[in-house]
Amino acid sequence: MASIKKAKNQSDSTLGSCLESIPDNIERVVLAYSGGLDSSVLLHLLTLQTRSFTVCLWHVNHGLQKSADTMEAFCRTQAQDYGLDLKISHLQLNPHSGNLEYIARLARYELFENELKQGDCLLTAHHADDQIETFFLNALRGSGSAGLRGIARSRPVGQSILIRPLLDISRQELSAYASRHQIKWFEDPSNASDQFDRNYLRHHVVPLIKNRWPGYLSSIRLAIEIQVETEAVLKELATQDYDTVRGFSGSNNSESLSKQALLELTLPRQKNLIRYWLKQHHCASLPQARLVELVNQLSAQKNLGTMIRGTNYSIRVYDQRLFIVPDEDSPSLQEVYEFEQSAVLKIKEIGLEIERKEIMRYLQKSDIGQSIRLRFRLRSNLPNSAHHRLKRLFQKHKIPPWKRSVTPQIYLDDELIGLWF
Repeated sequence: MASIKKAKNQSDSTLGSCLESIPDNIERVVLAYSGGLDSSVLLHLLTLQTRSFTVCLWHVNHGLQKSADTMEAFCRTQAQDYGLDLKISHLQLNPHSGNLEYIARLARYELFENELKQGDCLLTAHHADDQIETFFLNALRGSGSAGLRGIARSRPVGQSILIRPLLDISRQELSAYASRHQIKWFEDPSNASDQFDRNYLRHHVVPLIKNRWPGYLSSIRLAIEIQVETEAVLKELATQDYDTVRGFSGSNNSESLSKQALLELTLPRQKNLIRYWLKQHHCASLPQARLVELVNQLSAQKNLGTMIRGTNYSIRVYDQRLFIVPDEDSPSLQEVYEFEQSAVLKIKEIGLEIERKEIMRYLQKSDIGQSIRLRFRLRSNLPNSAHHRLKRLFQKHKIPPWKRSVTPQIYLDDELIGLWF
């Protein structure tokens, strides 16, 4: 009996110490609270701590299942019982969208990034079993080292930091803790459905692995640690390559990559750099097949039309440099904007606010009351006399084709003088 009690105390001590990962300078801890077992145990642990930070809860109602409102009501009751503030957010998601779990996760973290402040710490209750399931899911999807490193223990979220203190704790340990402390939680009905890949792994695949290899948790944790180290080395190499390739030939365009410098790298380093570049610009990585297609097009002698589609963006080549071009609707612009009575011209569609004196200073001309117009290339609205002049200006200033329709042309007394960019 004494040994059982000792084991229980050690288990509670291990769980309690997980909150030591919260930095000392944190003023407010925000728990992403679903009402499930994992977050309910983490909530209980937070209420036992004696540190000076404020604790509050944040429940996101996805509205994707019949029990969503019941789950929200449970969270409200728990917050009241613990005497904690609770924030509720509702998402409007399409239940018929593909990869719904991924879309819902993106929507949640967008909320967190937009609203959390410096001095906040977001806690999520991902645990060891979640880590193992993520490892298997990413392996089955053909992920590289970035995916096989699993769930990160911590990372920035907007101005705040995200910490996952339970990543070394198994679901079995959490369940035992909840039982000992009589913790209430809401069992999400969707957890029983094999419709989701994660649940299928949890209910059918992982039990077989556990039965055959009882020490699988430690083995996969070791594999994940190795992948974390591998990813760190790849990131360090990509950072060095990024500085070299984007600044090749003295270019001051820090957003693009030199095609020539990129192709001087080995093929694995080319791919590694492109993945890093996309991540730096918050773009989803290219699938392996499209990444290979991009590199092949760049290596070909004739690749003037290089364009590879990504998720909500494309990669294009112009003037021997690679650009990330977001998918955006073309702004609704007038063909001509005139400086009339006001000395300031505002074009809100492209976020432009410009004073007359700025244009004259830019053109290095004296203001003697000339008429000033800003014109945009919409359809085929250019005066014939300006067509070749405009083309030369675009080429001189290296304005990519996809930016030309929103680049203001400056007309002084009806003569094309220059571009504003």
